[in-house]
Amino acid sequence: MEILYRTIVCLFGIWLIAVSIIILLYPQKALSALRKFASTNLINYSELILRFIVGLGLFGHAPNTVFEMEFKIAGGFLAMTAIILILIPRRWHHNYALWWADRLKSWQIRLCAPFSIVLGQVLIFLALA
Repeated sequence: MEILYRTIVCLFGIWLIAVSIIILLYPQKALSALRKFASTNLINYSELILRFIVGLGLFGHAPNTVFEMEFKIAGGFLAMTAIILILIPRRWHHNYALWWADRLKSWQIRLCAPFSIVLGQVLIFLALA
């Protein structure tokens, strides 16, 4: 299972870096993608299943890192919120995504990208260490 957890954490790190690059280069496309969150059952449940898997990966990998408590908290948060979001009406989740997409500006989401890039690199490092 350890290899599975490490793989999940590493892939999540790569995903964070890739999304950050898109946000930096194409912030309007990132906002457009945000508007699609939970817009269909397929998108909603795909997103939530992946979120749950990442949460389990972080939680499962926690004992192998020096940040055990932080990994457990982050993993537990992702897994639990995925379950909660599966249980609430999809339109609530979609409306929440639209609410943020309508308020965030391109420069604001670009500010998040460097943090996501660093976090992605840290996750990859900790998954491979």
